[in-house]
Amino acid sequence: MPVPLARTPDATAQGEHRRVAAILRADRRARLAARDIAMGLRPDMGADGPAARARVVVEDRIALAPRAPRHTVRRMHDTCMLDRLFYRAGAALTADQHAAGLRFRAAWLRAMRGGRLVQRYTPRTGAGGGGAMEETEASLHARRAIDRALSLLTPARGRVVCAVCGMDEAPRTRIRTLHAALDILHERW
Repeated sequence: MPVPLARTPDATAQGEHRRVAAILRADRRARLAARDIAMGLRPDMGADGPAARARVVVEDRIALAPRAPRHTVRRMHDTCMLDRLFYRAGAALTADQHAAGLRFRAAWLRAMRGGRLVQRYTPRTGAGGGGAMEETEASLHARRAIDRALSLLTPARGRVVCAVCGMDEAPRTRIRTLHAALDILHERW
C-alpha cells in the first residue's frame, strides 16, 4: 500500500501544473472541434447548432438595477420540459409525441387553474368578460380530459406523463416509459 505524500510546496505546485495542463488540453480539443465543424467534417451540435436554430429566440429588455438603462438580452423560449426534449440536438421526442404532451400539459394547466369558490355580493353587470363560473367549468372539463387520458395509461406511464408534462420534471431514466405513454396518448386520446 503506497504511503500518501506529505503536503509540500512541490506537491501543490504539481497539482497546479496538472490543472493548467488539463485546461490547455480542453482548450486544444475545443479548437480542433471548432475547426472540424467549420470545415464541415462534423455536425454542429452546440449552441449554434441545428437544434438551437430550431428553437424560438426571444429578446427582452431588462433593467439590471433601479434607474439603470435597460439592456437587451436574448434567451431561448423553452416553456417546458417537453420543449427542451423536443428541440435538443438528439431530439428525444417525435413531433407527434411532442404534440400529445403539449395537449396534456394544456389540459393540466387548465385543470389546476380553479375558479372562485366564493360568491360576490354585488351583481355583475355589463358585457361578458369571463366570470368565475366559466373558469370553473373549463377546469372541470380539463380534469375530465386528464382522467380520460390517464385511464388509457398504466399507473407507471401515468405518473411519468404527469411528472414530465404537467409538473415539468426531467424524465431521467424514464424516457422510454414517456415515449410509450405519449405514443398511446397520440393514438387514442
